[in-house]
Amino acid sequence: MSKPKKHTLDQEIHDRFKAEKKQLVDPPVKKDPGQTLQKVIAVVIAIIAVAGVIYPLISIFQ
Repeated sequence: MSKPKKHTLDQEIHDRFKAEKKQLVDPPVKKDPGQTLQKVIAVVIAIIAVAGVIYPLISIFQ
């Protein structure tokens, strides 16, 4: 008696997983428009920081 119930339960679980896989949809991959702006600003800040370190060193040795 336990064997048929287990088979039925396994089959039901398998069917439910199969149905859920059909319903799953991957979200669309779209680039965040602010991400590019953040990268540009980060590069500009890095350039300013490096220039802020290098300029005084150059001024000292002149």
